[in-house]
Amino acid sequence: MVHDDFIFFMRLQVLPRRKEHPEHIRLDGREGGGSRTEFGAYRHYGVVWKVDEDTRYEPLIFAYNAAVTGEDPFVEVETQTGHGRRLLLNEDLTRRYASRFKYLYIYSS
Repeated sequence: MVHDDFIFFMRLQVLPRRKEHPEHIRLDGREGGGSRTEFGAYRHYGVVWKVDEDTRYEPLIFAYNAAVTGEDPFVEVETQTGHGRRLLLNEDLTRRYASRFKYLYIYSS
């Protein structure tokens, strides 16, 4: 299912999972390792974006809190390989987000 926007994605898929498993730091419940398995998808900037299940809750919640106030929490950038696009937290949220790692794996599908 592709949600209409990021806020619906968070409210219908991410936040219920977080409430069910508050001890988890990632969508998949693991503590490490990579995963290209899709957890869910939503539309943003007229594009469908897939969120990988190794994404951590914390940056998603930062983005959600900004989005519900009307702020666009994301910037769209090229992937490191140059073979696609990804979303990162905007500059203001990045400054407020304590981790030096992104832990946010959202890619154009």
